[in-house]
Amino acid sequence: MPPPDTRPDPYASQARALDDGRVPSGVAGMRSPARSPEASGVFAESFLVHFLRAPALVGGIVPSSRVLARALSRHAAGFESIVELGAGAGSVTRWLAVDHPRARLTIVERDGAMARRIVRRWPRARVVSACVHERPDALLAQPPGSVAVSSLPFRSLPEDLVRPTVAVIERFLLDDPARRLVQYSYGLRPPFAFSAPSIAWRRAERIWRNVPPAVVWIADAASRSDRR
Repeated sequence: MPPPDTRPDPYASQARALDDGRVPSGVAGMRSPARSPEASGVFAESFLVHFLRAPALVGGIVPSSRVLARALSRHAAGFESIVELGAGAGSVTRWLAVDHPRARLTIVERDGAMARRIVRRWPRARVVSACVHERPDALLAQPPGSVAVSSLPFRSLPEDLVRPTVAVIERFLLDDPARRLVQYSYGLRPPFAFSAPSIAWRRAERIWRNVPPAVVWIADAASRSDRR
């Protein structure tokens, strides 16, 4: 592990900005502070409340399991820049921060309350409180060779959100064939269809120890001969 960072945190104002309803900006270092069981319980309860209020936008009644979160994080290995789409309760964020401490982490979460909680727990990450299509720069301004890790529930999202979100993701992948999208779904079909024929899905692994069982998918715009 890298030595503790004793420098003043230039992103500490993020939490205050999100509390005030403003969208902060910053870049990430990636160490995750320990969370108490009480804090985890409150976070899980908050996730359930958000599901009950907007089930189509949240997509699941409980956050991703530890096994699924670790699998998603594993497929982000080797990238210097990671963008998490739809962080929700932060169950995947935690492992992205722990497993990739030197990567730059950007988190996109549309729900302001969830975003505020995330920025308090990972204050050195850049947190964007908006939908992906509202802030395409969060993806498109990333350096070459970046990876997007998505928990967005494309199968349940309204079509008027799916179309512009997929369009941004396509541009992100087409801009550099070294970029990757890591996404999970609860069915055997790919999470959504790309319009660009050069982008293809491949099934990475099945996660049985999740409720319900999930499939991790990877998409990129590499040539088909390069795909395994």
